[in-house]
Amino acid sequence: MKKFLTLLAMAASLLAVSCNKNNEEEEEEQKKEETKGLGIKIDGNFDDWAALKSDVVVSAKNDPNSPWDAVSEIRCCSDKDFVYYYMKFNKEAVNDLMDIQDEMPIRLCLDTNNDFTTGYENYFLDPYDFIIEGALADGGAWTTYDGTLHQRNSEGKWDELLPPNNNLVTGKGNGGEYEILLARELFNNAVPAGHKIGDVFYTGIRFYGYDWGELSNMPNSSIEVDERGWGHLLKITTVK
Repeated sequence: MKKFLTLLAMAASLLAVSCNKNNEEEEEEQKKEETKGLGIKIDGNFDDWAALKSDVVVSAKNDPNSPWDAVSEIRCCSDKDFVYYYMKFNKEAVNDLMDIQDEMPIRLCLDTNNDFTTGYENYFLDPYDFIIEGALADGGAWTTYDGTLHQRNSEGKWDELLPPNNNLVTGKGNGGEYEILLARELFNNAVPAGHKIGDVFYTGIRFYGYDWGELSNMPNSSIEVDERGWGHLLKITTVK
């Protein structure tokens, strides 16, 4: 009987070790899943942006001689699955805007065919063919980002390609910072063949007041360089 109980205890011990190992493997797989690609999680914790190598992320800071000061910096990078955006706001300006308008309208602007002879020609020095329009805040507080995808047509108007609630983008804000994830597959499935996001593309961000008056364009430039404060779009190379 004693021998049987000893064997039973050993079996239980081996089972526990096996279960712990399986749990550890599952946790490891979960961690890998959460940090796949560039390892950026849209969670309002921006430490993962600071950990990115300088040759992976493209950034632009607000020109002190531009017409705007609400946004101090933007960053962008992309892997094969997603495009990631980071925004750092002038916190005092954000608090004022939240008190006044409750929300923070923005447009992500993209040129994906690397052809600056087409697209919308205002607010950046490079034309862009697509905008993803939405808001970062609701009721005076940061909220998730839900954007409507539009394409500029040959008649100079915007065609809606994807309505709201399409899972194309999501976002999270905290303090004076906000991050956005754009799903490349959903974007590429919605746009014409010649406009899919490839290895290289261009992007910028436009910010607005509650009345859709221009609040800031990023990247921007000094009014000494361009009297409107317009800057060139960021050139993004996909990390493989």
